Amino acid sequence: MDYSYNISSSGVPKCHSQETFKPLLKQLVRATSSPPSSSSSSTNTPEPILSDSQLVDLFEHLADPNFTTHPENHAQIGSALTSLRLTELDKRSQTFAIASRIFLQSCIPVEVPPLEKSLGSPPPASAAATSDHDGLGREPTYEGALDLVGTGGDGHDTFNVSTTAAMVAAGVPGVRVCKHGAKASSSTSGSADLLLSLGIPLLHLPPKSLPKLLPRSKFSFLFAQLYHPALAPLGPIRKSLGFPTIFNILGPLINPARPKRCVLGVHSHYLGRSYAEALRTGGVERAWVVCGKEGLDEISPEGETDVWELKGGEIKEFTISPADFGVPAHPLKHVGSQTSKENASIVLHLFGERDARGRKGESAEGNEEDEIGFSPEPLPSPLPPHSSALQDAETKDLPEVPKGVRMKALEDYTVLQASALLYIGGFGSDLKECASLARESMRGGGALEALRSFRREALQAVESSSNRD
Repeated sequence: MDYSYNISSSGVPKCHSQETFKPLLKQLVRATSSPPSSSSSSTNTPEPILSDSQLVDLFEHLADPNFTTHPENHAQIGSALTSLRLTELDKRSQTFAIASRIFLQSCIPVEVPPLEKSLGSPPPASAAATSDHDGLGREPTYEGALDLVGTGGDGHDTFNVSTTAAMVAAGVPGVRVCKHGAKASSSTSGSADLLLSLGIPLLHLPPKSLPKLLPRSKFSFLFAQLYHPALAPLGPIRKSLGFPTIFNILGPLINPARPKRCVLGVHSHYLGRSYAEALRTGGVERAWVVCGKEGLDEISPEGETDVWELKGGEIKEFTISPADFGVPAHPLKHVGSQTSKENASIVLHLFGERDARGRKGESAEGNEEDEIGFSPEPLPSPLPPHSSALQDAETKDLPEVPKGVRMKALEDYTVLQASALLYIGGFGSDLKECASLARESMRGGGALEALRSFRREALQAVESSSNRD
């Protein structure tokens, strides 16, 4: 019999074994014989099958590598994950809140120190104003980290917009973004894949380097596999099940930096309020949870997006569209993903100098674009790799941007996401002002400098770590 010892959420050592897991599993499996309503609406939350204390016990088992690494326990773990899905416990806000709290306690913690004074310049004068949605006037300037991330799994395989937009937001004065993400699981290119293609050594960037890196970089990225050792043993079990589990949608809730403000995307409407409630329980002060009407885990570039806004402890639901940002709409098919290296080339052109931004054209509304704007038309021929944005051995072999890519659609898609994050951070009085800040970051070099500085600091951190070893 294997006995595994772990520190519980209360700080008391606990023994985790097949015998201690069996009563929890038994109760879960019994509940599957009387499944809840098939409705996915968050208003039809199933009756509690496990108490909160039992859920804590369950996830403490699942967060204990000493328990989860042993093959003899894998059948029990697989059965528990299956039962959580069948009973719809994995849709409850309280389940999200408990699971995220326990896995945050199990991760490598990240303290976010203040930015160096040269990087912490104040935001624009209107940054402290709040939105038209609340009418509460002005609020204190937020100086903490922001995050922008989606659950994935929406099946649309769009461009790496949240990572790109996070760098755009970080290019605005006074803004810092500490993004959490991973490699692709079901899409062509994940957030980590994009950054690796941009020459950032994520696989070799040790968590111990962060105390020096974070004060010097307004954008940073926490590669999930390096910060969540408790999740690693669950990977093969989840893969063997062949269907999504709670861990497919838990990622956005377990950023080790624990940002107090964020924009999180969910792939299905039923997750929206549950996610917002979990954020509230976890102590997040302000957030948007968004779901495009197409079932998109981002703000839709084409039409309406459902928003669950957490602010002041209250959750409000409303819809937005590109027009609210002063941005033209684009069909979703115009913002599809390329390979990670092709996406990297696209990012460098989006962030590039003004003389490399493409030809003059007309906007979707028939207005002539400015001289540094992209045409809304598909590229008539491949766009050569950017000549100077990141000129070194790591990126010199990036491919051309493929023929047919719609750079204007990708730019506007990025602006939508970055604007929402700036708005939640309190850096603009309304969405249109935030959109202007995002465009200036892209066109004025702020976004490119956010990328360059993180890459520079990451390379230096890896080199320093290698020298010490």
